[in-house]
Amino acid sequence: MPFASASRSAASGVPSDGALAVAGAEFAADPAGIVYWPEQGLLAVADLHLEKGSSFAARGVLLPPYDTAATLARLAALIARYMPRVVVALGDSFHDGRGPARLADTDRAT
Repeated sequence: MPFASASRSAASGVPSDGALAVAGAEFAADPAGIVYWPEQGLLAVADLHLEKGSSFAARGVLLPPYDTAATLARLAALIARYMPRVVVALGDSFHDGRGPARLADTDRAT
């Protein structure tokens, strides 16, 4: 989930690039890699891969250890921008099945 910044419509504050219509419903596709459904107040994210760094580290491949905190911070910023009623996480929220056990308490509190 890349979480890039996006330009916003002056009227709604919702990003203006990437308007989609599916089966009569209007969606906003944000370049940050999310889809927002204003009518339902639903923010959809996918493939967060939390704890990817710790998964690789367990196999001897070192990645920056702050990937989960950075992903959660970007997700929090998107939630603050859209103020959804519901957030749906699709795909791989954790990089592997042991990811939730490795999640730091500070990240868990986020």
